[in-house]
Amino acid sequence: MADSNMNVSQGFGWDDEVEESEFELVPDGDYEFEVTAFERAWFEPKSADSKIPACNQANIEFTIKWVNDQGKLKTNKLTHRLKLCDNLAWLIYQFFECIGLVKKGSGKVKFPWNDIIGKKGICEIRHEKGSKGNDYNTIVKCYTPENTPNVIKNNDASAAPKFNL
Repeated sequence: MADSNMNVSQGFGWDDEVEESEFELVPDGDYEFEVTAFERAWFEPKSADSKIPACNQANIEFTIKWVNDQGKLKTNKLTHRLKLCDNLAWLIYQFFECIGLVKKGSGKVKFPWNDIIGKKGICEIRHEKGSKGNDYNTIVKCYTPENTPNVIKNNDASAAPKFNL
């Protein structure tokens, strides 16, 4: 996946000291995100009677910053998977409206995929149960400018509430 220089993970040596940390799910809510990576992929349905055909898929990395219950600034990276097929075109259009690259009412457009890195928007995140019973975050929707909820767009842990960063 293409990656920007923001929040790059670092490796460590076999003898390095490593600080204890725990993965935390982003709490349900509305969050500002930044697109930090994009990969062109292929979607293959799991069954022949799937409503979504085999098609191109955009794997878009959203970086979300939020503050946990202990007041610590956290960063999570979530993947928004957009399948490029006619019955889901509205989701793609919604994403591009959200990040300001397409305006509502533009009609038929060619989506500017190469311009999405670094763009920001607001999305809704919820917890869902995976097939093995584990919880995970899912991006439910991207808000278009006219439907954007009130969220704090501040990444300062001392000033932001635990939700809606």
